[in-house]
Amino acid sequence: MPVGRQLRTRLTLWSLMLLILLLGGGGFFCYYIHQQELADSLDSQLLSASRNFSCSYREVAPSESGQTSFCQAFNRHSIRLEGNVAVALYSSQGSLLCHSKHPDRAQPELSADILNSSLLDEPFFETTDIQGDRWRQLTTPVIKNGQVLYHLRLIHSLATVENRLAKLALLLCSAGLVAVIAFAIVQWVLLGLLTSPLAKLARLMDRTGEGNLSATFELPFFAGQELQQLVISHNNLTERLSGSLHKARQFSADVTHELRTPLTILRGETELALRGNKDREQLLEILGSNLEEIGRMGCLIEDLLLLSKSEQGEIPLKMEALDLGTLLQELHERAKILAESKHIKLELKGGEEPISLFADGARLRQVFLNLLTNAIKYTPEGGRVIVDWSLQGEAARIIIEDTGIGIDSEHQQHIFDRFYRIDKTRNRNDGGSGLGLAIAKWIVDAHAGSIRVCSVPGQGSKFAIILPLTHQPSHSVNEREKN
Repeated sequence: MPVGRQLRTRLTLWSLMLLILLLGGGGFFCYYIHQQELADSLDSQLLSASRNFSCSYREVAPSESGQTSFCQAFNRHSIRLEGNVAVALYSSQGSLLCHSKHPDRAQPELSADILNSSLLDEPFFETTDIQGDRWRQLTTPVIKNGQVLYHLRLIHSLATVENRLAKLALLLCSAGLVAVIAFAIVQWVLLGLLTSPLAKLARLMDRTGEGNLSATFELPFFAGQELQQLVISHNNLTERLSGSLHKARQFSADVTHELRTPLTILRGETELALRGNKDREQLLEILGSNLEEIGRMGCLIEDLLLLSKSEQGEIPLKMEALDLGTLLQELHERAKILAESKHIKLELKGGEEPISLFADGARLRQVFLNLLTNAIKYTPEGGRVIVDWSLQGEAARIIIEDTGIGIDSEHQQHIFDRFYRIDKTRNRNDGGSGLGLAIAKWIVDAHAGSIRVCSVPGQGSKFAIILPLTHQPSHSVNEREKN
C-alpha cells in the first residue's frame, strides 16, 4: 500500500475511534440524565397523588359492615387516576383492604421493610416486575395523631418511560451513526487532499535517491504552511544536490582533461626517445620537456589537494599580526622583475597610514602574488599595473588594477570557479591550471573577506579585496556558505 494511503487510513481510523468514544460517552451521559429526569418526574407524580389520597381518607375508618361501601367510594375516587396507574389501600398491619384497577398487581400483604419505613413516616419507592412488565411503586403511610391508619400504595407502569427512553436511544444511535459516516467521508476526503502531496513528494524523493535531481515539486493552493516549508526545503536540497553533482562531474571531467594533456605529452616524448637514433642533446631536450610536464602535474595535484582540504576544513589558518604595507612592498619587489621583462610599469600606491592585519601571511601572500602574476601576464608590453591599498572602516581595501586585455562580462561571474578558463589554450601554454583564482577566493573567504572583479574588455581589469582587520577565521569555503 502506498505511503500516502497508509497514513490516510491510519489517521481516519484513529479519528473515527476517537469520535466514536466521544459520541458514545456523550450519548450515554445524555441518556443517563434523561432517564434520571423521567424517574424523578414519575416519583414526583406518584408522591403528589399519594398526598391527595391521604388527605381524603385520613378521617375515614371502614367498619366491618361498611367495608364494601368504603371500597366502592375508594374505587370511585381512584377512577380519576391515569389509565396506567393503580392504587391499593392496606391496613396498618399490612393486609390488603381495597384496590382499584389491575387487582392482579396488588400484593395481598406488605413486606416488613415497607412497614418499617411507614413507622418513620417515609415514602417507600421500589421498581418491580409484574407479569413481565416493569412498574414503579410508592407506598406511604396515612397517619393521624401519630398513629398509622392505612398504607397507601400507588403503582405506575414504566412502559411509557421505557418507550421514551427507547426512542431516545434510537435517536442517539441514529444521529451518532450518521455523524460517524459523515465524519468518515469528510475526513477521508480532507486527508486525501493532505496526503496526496505527501505521497507525490515521497515518490519524488525516491526518484531523487535514484539520481533524478531535475524534478521539483509544486504544492496545491490549499496546502498548509508546514507542508509548504517541507517542499521548499526539499526543492532547495534537490537544487543544492544537483549543483554539487554537476560540479563534481565537471570537476572530474576537468581533472581528467587537465591530466590527459601532460600525460599525452609524456607518453609521446618517451616513445620518441625509445625509438633510438637520438643524440645526447635531443635526449636532454626530451627529458627537460618531460620534467616540465611533471612539474605542471605536480602543481596541479598540489592545488587540487589544497582545494580539497580547504573544503573539508583541514587547513587551519596560521593567524598572526602582520603589516599590510610591508607585505605588499615585498611582493612588489618580487613581481617587479617579471614586469620589467615585459616593459610594464608596476606602481605601488597607498601607505598614508600603516595597516595592521590579523591574518595568515603566507596565504595572503599567495593571493596577492597570484593576482599580480595574472595582471602582468595578461597586460601587453608597455602597459601598467597598479597596486593600491587603504583603510575602509574596520577593514583593509586592496586593489590590483591593470591595463590588460580585460574580461568579458559573461566570464566575470565564473572566473573564480575551478578550471574555468576564458581562453582554453593560453593558460595551459603559460603553465596555468585554472585553479589559482579559485584558491585565492577560498583564502579570502576563509579570512571573512570578499574579492570582486570589475573589467572592461580591451581596457583592463580591477580586482578589489576587502579584509577585516580582526576576525574569527572561517577554515573552509563550505563553512562560510553554510552560514
